[in-house]
Amino acid sequence: MTFFASVEHRFLPVGDGGIETDNFLKAAAQVIPFFDVLGSTAFMPVKSDINGNITKLTKKYNENPEGYRTLQMMVDSEIAAKTTKVAGSATDALLWLKRALEFIEVFLERVIEGEQDLTVASKAAYEASLKRYHGWIVSGIFSLAMKAVPYRKDFIAALGKGASEEEVLADLRGFLDNFAPTVKTIAAFYKEKGVDSDATV
Repeated sequence: MTFFASVEHRFLPVGDGGIETDNFLKAAAQVIPFFDVLGSTAFMPVKSDINGNITKLTKKYNENPEGYRTLQMMVDSEIAAKTTKVAGSATDALLWLKRALEFIEVFLERVIEGEQDLTVASKAAYEASLKRYHGWIVSGIFSLAMKAVPYRKDFIAALGKGASEEEVLADLRGFLDNFAPTVKTIAAFYKEKGVDSDATV
């Protein structure tokens, strides 16, 4: 069974009612080991950042599971309270989590499209998701990480756990079927509400 076929919690189809917070956070947490498959300890800061943002969002959700049943409800509550820019806000945590998930989305799309050089795939993903929000120090860390990504055949083998490349790619497509619309929905919501940010770290 491949990496993405073996996850317990999957991203759900996006409906008109919003993205269910509990399932989203559980599914996002199971994506974190993806960076271990990339095989570079240089990605540890990214894993740590994702973990931290999931923890913040989970804490917020647990304060009012019914009131924060969807991600949209959670962010809307902070917009109403004018706390979106407060340190440690759920709005900020979800924003950075969304950007990290965008990196994964673009990277996997490039793999499915047949990109043989995963350094090229990771650079394309970084430029499309996180780069504009990173200062030179953080960008330098990412540059090192991207130079250390594995060869495509080794990456596919790590994901496949004995499965063929065709099976791995089929499971990647299946994963992206709900993952990509979820990430795009969050991005569109942030743009609609005017809570995106160009601030760098």
